[in-house]
Amino acid sequence: MTINRHPLQSQGAGQAERLLPDEAVVGYCDQLGERFGWLRSAISEEQKEGRLSIGAANATREFLHELRATLMVMALKHGRQLLQIEPLPLTIDPTESGMPTFKDFWTLREDCEHALQQLAQIPSHSELIEQAIEAIFRGERPIKQQILWLQRTYLDRLAATSVVADFRIYDPIRLTPGRGNRLYSISWTGVIRSVNLFECTTLHFQERGGWHVTGGLDMLQDLINNCAHGRHPLQEIIGLCNEAAWIIPQTIERVTIGPYHHRWTENDVIMRRAFTHADEPWMLRSTIDRVATTKPGQRSFTDILFGREPMQAGPSIHSTFVLVPLPMKQFLGDTDEDGNPDIVYGVSRNGDLVC
Repeated sequence: MTINRHPLQSQGAGQAERLLPDEAVVGYCDQLGERFGWLRSAISEEQKEGRLSIGAANATREFLHELRATLMVMALKHGRQLLQIEPLPLTIDPTESGMPTFKDFWTLREDCEHALQQLAQIPSHSELIEQAIEAIFRGERPIKQQILWLQRTYLDRLAATSVVADFRIYDPIRLTPGRGNRLYSISWTGVIRSVNLFECTTLHFQERGGWHVTGGLDMLQDLINNCAHGRHPLQEIIGLCNEAAWIIPQTIERVTIGPYHHRWTENDVIMRRAFTHADEPWMLRSTIDRVATTKPGQRSFTDILFGREPMQAGPSIHSTFVLVPLPMKQFLGDTDEDGNPDIVYGVSRNGDLVC
């Protein structure tokens, strides 16, 4: 049974937004970053169970590490609100996402472009400590020094962090040594703009002929760019790859991160009932879709002319899993909130996973 909780959004009504209270922003960023860390552990478990390849698992873990680092920087940026000075709003999508809207990530990228220039104008931490001590001896509160301390800490971390992008292609990785069978994997990450969720896609392909992947990388990137920001079926992506004569697609996998349900999202009666079983309830869902090619397809005259060897795609294999606090896992068992069979990872207070 599938419940469409937000039919207006699914019909293109647009992304919903909710402004978090100032005092909730830092805690929200810290908690989501921590839960992304637990999701990295769950991805490793999914790979061990054979539901995800090693290449796709590694790429997804790297993407989650990038997301977590970005959220840590975002928490520092909004830490100034704790001083009740210069409020910085943070918006989330409260419907079927629960994640920050991407415009907040763009503000980080804009700040990153000017971080080094601003750091040159802010005193060092040791200088700020000396200035704060002097202000205290004068009977003043060192508010200015506190603000500059937070700003410098934020800019230092920002300058050292690779902020998540709305679309990024990683370099291809060769999986087989030697001069024989040349098997590669390539991954790309991004945001599904229609639903404000993150995804990581990994393609395994075999290189044929004498045209090495370094020479054809531009064509491969052009093919992948056609998939940016959308929800293209995996079979369709394999069809696009068939246009390149030197690529024989093997498998393609997509990991979708989210939705993320918590106290600030629009939760229906079913979700609220599950939430009553934990003091700090939340649910982070992830989806794995996987398609493998089965056999060579029928070659047209154009395929023969250009040396293409199209492959037929098999059926899509779909699986989901959720992360919840351990008390919610004890209530749900091995089902989701709707009672459907699902893989449920409970997270203990120490951060251990129980499945």
